[in-house]
Amino acid sequence: MKFIKIITQTLLALFLLVVAACNDSNLTYIASVDVKVSMPTEIKADYAFSNKEVILRSDRLTYTATTDENGVAHFSEIVPDIYNIYCSWELDGDQYVEMSNTAVEHRPALISATLTKNKIFDPIQINIQTLLSVKQKLLISKIYASGTRYPNNSVFHADNYVEIFNNSDEVQYLDGFFLALVEGDSPAAFPSKDYADYVHARQVYRFPGAGTDYPVDPGKSVVIANSAYNHTLAVPRSVNLEDADFEFKGSLYNNNDFVMGMDLIYSTYVGIRQINLQRGGVNGLCLFEDDIANVINYPILYVPGKTSGNMFIRIPAKNVVDGVEVLSFRTTGIDVNLKRVPAFIDASYTNISSTSGYNNESMERKVDKTRSTSDRVYLIDTNNSQNDFVKITTPTPRDYTKSLLNQ
Repeated sequence: MKFIKIITQTLLALFLLVVAACNDSNLTYIASVDVKVSMPTEIKADYAFSNKEVILRSDRLTYTATTDENGVAHFSEIVPDIYNIYCSWELDGDQYVEMSNTAVEHRPALISATLTKNKIFDPIQINIQTLLSVKQKLLISKIYASGTRYPNNSVFHADNYVEIFNNSDEVQYLDGFFLALVEGDSPAAFPSKDYADYVHARQVYRFPGAGTDYPVDPGKSVVIANSAYNHTLAVPRSVNLEDADFEFKGSLYNNNDFVMGMDLIYSTYVGIRQINLQRGGVNGLCLFEDDIANVINYPILYVPGKTSGNMFIRIPAKNVVDGVEVLSFRTTGIDVNLKRVPAFIDASYTNISSTSGYNNESMERKVDKTRSTSDRVYLIDTNNSQNDFVKITTPTPRDYTKSLLNQ
C-alpha cells in the first residue's frame, strides 16, 4: 500500500507540472500598450514628461516603462488584466521656477498622476493627465490606529497616535495648524469623485500656540497621542507614548496632565473628544491651515439626502497642507470608489491588512534614501500613499530606522 501511495503521489506531481506548463504556454499577451502622459497646465508647453518611469500595477503583476521624448511609455507583452497606472516627477525649487507658466515660490514640487481600474485586454493607448502640487514642509508621517492585544488576547486600543514630520530644511511651527479626521461613514458620505474641491471631516483639532510656541526642527517630528502613557507596562506589545508632544484629551482613555492638549474644534460624535480612529477602518487624515475665524464658520452638513444622523464639517481642499487616505481592508480588494480625499492631495490610499484591527499595524511614511544623509532623515512625498507608506507591525514613535522604511 505504501508503494502504491508513493506512485500515486508521483503521478499527481507530474500531472500538476504538465498542467502548469500548459497553462504558461497558453498565456495570451498584449503586444503593445502605450501610456501618453500629459503635463499639467501650469507647466510651460515646451516641457514634456520625458525620460520618466510609468508603472502598470494589477493585483498580480507590475510593469515599468520609461517615457520617450513625447511623454509616451511603450509597454509590450502585457498579460491582460485590470491595472492601476502611476507616474511622478519630483522638481527641485530651481526646476519648479523655470518650468512654471507664472511666477511661483522657490519650493520643491511634484508632477504626478494615478489612473485606477484600467481594463487592458487589447492593444491600446491610454492618456493620463498629471497634476502639479507643491511639496509640503510638514507631513503626516505615521498613523497608528489598529491597536493591539493583551497576552491573554483581549483587545487594547488606548495607544493610538499620529505623527507629524518636518521634511524641510527650516524650523516649522505647528501653532494654529489644524488636523482633520476625514469622514468614515459606510457607504462613503462624501466620496472625492463627487466632491473634488472639499474634504469632509468627522473631527477637527487645532494645535495650540500663538505663532512660535511649538517649533519642529528640520528632520524631527511631533507625536499626538490619545493617551500619553507608557502602555508597554500593561501591554508588552503596545507603545510607549509618555513623551508625546500633544494629547487628544477626553474621557475615553487616561490623560497625562503634563502633556499639552489639542483644541477640539468640531466632533461629529457627542461626548467623544479623543480622536475617533477606527481599528480596522477608514482613518484618512488631513493637516490644513486657515484662520480660526474662518474654520469655525465652515459649513456643517448632513449626509446628502438626509436631515438627521451624522454631520460633517466641510474643509476647502485648497487649504490642505498634507493628507493621507486610509481605507478599510477588504478580503475582496480595496474599493477605490470609497476615497474621500481628493486625488491631488493623495492619489491613492493606504490600509492595514485586517478588517477588525488589533494587529499592531501602523501606517508609516518611507525614508527618502536619495536625500537623507548621516545627519538627518528626509521622507518620501509623492502624494501617493501606495508609494509613500508601508505597514509596520512594531510601531515606535519618532523611529525611522526600521528596514521596511528604508527599502
